[in-house]
Amino acid sequence: MKNLLVIILCLLPLIILSQTSNPEPFKSSFDSRNKSDIHLYYNPLLDNYNLHFVHLDLNVSDESTYISGNVSLHATIVQTLDTLLFNFSNYMTIDSVFINNLKVAASHNNNYLQYIFETPLEVNDQVKMQVYYHGIPFGDGVTNKTNTSWNKKVTWSLSESFHAYEWWPCKQVLSDKIDSAYIFITCDDDLKAGSNGLLKDEVSLAGNKKRFEWKTNYPINYYLISFAVSEYEDYSFYAYPEGYDPVLIQNYIYNTTGCLDFYKNNLDKTADLIELFSDKFGIYPFRNEKYGHCLAELGGGMEHQTMSTMKNFNFYLVAHELGHMWFGDYVTCASWQDIWINEGFASYTEYVAKENLVSLNEAYNWMKDAHNYALGEPQGSVYIPFEDAAYENRIFNYALSYKKGAALVHMIRNEINNDEIFFSAIKNYLAEYANGVATGDDFKNSLETYTNIDFDAFFNQWYYGKGFPRFSVEYSQVNDTLSLSVQQRTSSSETPLFQIHVDYKISFSDGDTTIRFYQSKNNEFYSIPFSKNIISIEMDPNNYILKESVTIDSVNSPGNNSSLFKIFPNPARNRVQLRFNINLHNQRKHVQVFNLNGKLIKQFYTYKDLISVGISDLSNGFYFIKVISSGKSFSYKLIKQ
Repeated sequence: MKNLLVIILCLLPLIILSQTSNPEPFKSSFDSRNKSDIHLYYNPLLDNYNLHFVHLDLNVSDESTYISGNVSLHATIVQTLDTLLFNFSNYMTIDSVFINNLKVAASHNNNYLQYIFETPLEVNDQVKMQVYYHGIPFGDGVTNKTNTSWNKKVTWSLSESFHAYEWWPCKQVLSDKIDSAYIFITCDDDLKAGSNGLLKDEVSLAGNKKRFEWKTNYPINYYLISFAVSEYEDYSFYAYPEGYDPVLIQNYIYNTTGCLDFYKNNLDKTADLIELFSDKFGIYPFRNEKYGHCLAELGGGMEHQTMSTMKNFNFYLVAHELGHMWFGDYVTCASWQDIWINEGFASYTEYVAKENLVSLNEAYNWMKDAHNYALGEPQGSVYIPFEDAAYENRIFNYALSYKKGAALVHMIRNEINNDEIFFSAIKNYLAEYANGVATGDDFKNSLETYTNIDFDAFFNQWYYGKGFPRFSVEYSQVNDTLSLSVQQRTSSSETPLFQIHVDYKISFSDGDTTIRFYQSKNNEFYSIPFSKNIISIEMDPNNYILKESVTIDSVNSPGNNSSLFKIFPNPARNRVQLRFNINLHNQRKHVQVFNLNGKLIKQFYTYKDLISVGISDLSNGFYFIKVISSGKSFSYKLIKQ
């Protein structure tokens, strides 16, 4: 989607029509997490029919954004309907309207096109509205610019998220995918028009005009219908996914000397990406039509179904927009609150592309960069709250929807801890919601069913929750026992804990090994048998976890010998460990526990180097633990939780 672009907010006018010609706004009371489409205002009339076919037949130029022509919309009635309603901008001029081939008088105000039937239509009735119109779209829906490097003018559409209504009468409801569509674009015959599906014909017309007839028979969402018009040349080739017929890759590149040569190397990598993603996520969803690109002057790329509109062909950008064919086009977010279903997963395909086609080190660097973006939002969540779901600058927040969204997918991969199961679960989810829409909860439920892993806590904290964790780790090795004390704090008080599996890489003189623990509470203490002499410990060595900082301290380290002992965990609930300075080995140690008022609560003597002290009998609060040995004394403050 508008990758690498934080979109300037362009609010959709949200004054809604009811069943009269001059209605009052209707405020919705639906549960926003379950509703298929998110607006601050919602009109239930849009739910009375399902669109199954649209035919756009438009005249477009590379000189301006002016559009003329007609659109036919075919629908099936799903609830008794007396008012047929479509989103359509008042900046466009309607020339005539036909209902089932009969010319009618329809109203066009408040950015809606409305027709009221004398006799209501019943369930399963069919209706066709054909609208002839012209005008210059106002907003971001259609743009005209000149590429100064290649000296080419280009006009293109970009409807995500609320801009389709600016240039064609439509139904801006995510859940109602259109079963099939024709997009016919007429332009000067020295130009080409790219769009969705297959190019079925190029028809020469009078006046040095040509009509490009694109047809798609795959379900498509309203915001994915597109066109791009310029002086293009066609550069086409094929991908060869294993076990399937070749997939056409059709690219419209500026028809000027040097342009194709400049982009060809990166364009050719599209085939490798289709073959890779078909292996990882399932066969390319629109394989019977094509995949391709149209060059245009937008800020990044836009995943128009089967033909992405692109600023350039950077490896990441090509991978991202292609990844959307699975995540966003084949399965679309059910609400803008769940844009993660589109953007988080498409961003993660960039990581998968680097991991498999470049190098693992490059993939690691990509994830580090993603983490850096996400760490800049210490109070941010991947899930978009209802009150923000009509604002594009929040929907397409680069740090949260894209980068933190990708980090979340990566952490799910780590939780499953088996790549074969992880990618199979992704394939299963895509098959389950194929050609439809899904929420974050839908993905979670599909994941749980397939893996038999409970992800409730994970999603409550990492998807709906805010921020990220910070870790502090202390470890000690005594004889053949390794003790780890792990303290977690978080960047947001609204999410006080992130429960997750954590890997620890333990290095010793002749190698290393990795152990895994589950962090289920803020302060954890682990103790395991470990006979080799530990040199160092690294938390999360493969950088799976989104985290701000990790502090690792060896209680055994000579740098800690300035004090008589170390205490961990701290804060603690039931027990604390005391690790004594190596200089006190086999020495008699007098241990005392005082409250804040200086009252001695308990005391004892020990010769051991590591002891465990029960504190469950103490009330919550602050205490001091004092150790006296060999004429020296030292105190630490202890927090009892």
